[in-house]
Amino acid sequence: MNTAPRLRALGYFVAGVITGVAISMAFVRQQGKKLPSRLLPYDRRPSAVRSPALIINRWSGDGRAERVGLASAADGAGITTVMLERGDDLTELAHRAIDDGADAIGMAGGDGSLGIVAGVAAERDVPFFCIPVGTRNHFALDLGLDRDNPLTALDAVGGDEIRIDIAEVGDRIFLNNVSFGVYAHAVQDEGYRENKESTLRNAVAQSISDPDASSGVRYATPSGADGDSPLLLLVSNNPYSFAGPPDFGRRQRLDTGALGIGAVNSPPKGRAGTLPELIASGALEDWTSSALTLTSSEPIEAGVDGEALVFDSPLEISIRPKALRVLVPSGTIPGYVSRGERSVARLIDLVDLAGAPPTESDDPPGERQPDGPEGP
Repeated sequence: MNTAPRLRALGYFVAGVITGVAISMAFVRQQGKKLPSRLLPYDRRPSAVRSPALIINRWSGDGRAERVGLASAADGAGITTVMLERGDDLTELAHRAIDDGADAIGMAGGDGSLGIVAGVAAERDVPFFCIPVGTRNHFALDLGLDRDNPLTALDAVGGDEIRIDIAEVGDRIFLNNVSFGVYAHAVQDEGYRENKESTLRNAVAQSISDPDASSGVRYATPSGADGDSPLLLLVSNNPYSFAGPPDFGRRQRLDTGALGIGAVNSPPKGRAGTLPELIASGALEDWTSSALTLTSSEPIEAGVDGEALVFDSPLEISIRPKALRVLVPSGTIPGYVSRGERSVARLIDLVDLAGAPPTESDDPPGERQPDGPEGP
């Protein structure tokens, strides 16, 4: 039987497949041109810490630190522990620990207390590390730590040091965000800690139905227009991306040097009973900036990393690029990469393994960052 025609047909088929794959991979590379800026590795160096100290909030997360045996584990790792007591001043505790010889200062607690200790670390130019024993620990999530196993974060003292941005509202440092309007009203409510979801839902409903329940702050938009009394104003340390439930907002980088700013100025149409529903309603206007000034005829209520605070007007919000030295366990990759971007990154890796020629958008050998933490 003459097999030559069949072999030729098979050859054409294989050539077609190879050509199709090459075209597909070229498309993937084209789609991946924006990935390098998001996947560039953070500048890091091995930790040189010898005498770390850790402040522990025993009440955070309904006593989670004690349930997981954090103090004992920290002691075994050579970390001096300081137990936060009722009435203690966190700022003073952190300064005292450094004065006593700590060359790195850590905090085990919620996001609000982390920000206070991180501010001291930045002021004293020592590395900061965190142990996620709070209720949500959004900062730890974006830092790439395992919130389900907080003891693994102790490995940070022998891991890597990176630099990230911190932001400042008035004289207060924040690691995640500061909010005004709906969320600030909810945080100020006495029942917020016990029932966050219903308190937020009630605050949203009140703000939509009652114009006097808005934020009462004024600011300038990038176009030069005046923003006046938005229902919600959210200013974040680096911009957030929508990541879906359960966390909704995630940051792709912690070192962009920019604040993420979002405002909901008018009541949204349709259902918006929760804060994520309000943000996802399409009524959000967002932009980035290095600073924002707020003014008001009244004291300005704010939620700073989940803590209720009140500021005088005018109120300055700014970002301090790479001002915080942070310790993370070796191999930890901060930031969120969406599933679609992870797929493109993996396909690019497959092309490289197959020996395809590089393009101008490729990372240098050995510089591509591994996949970020899994999304929701």
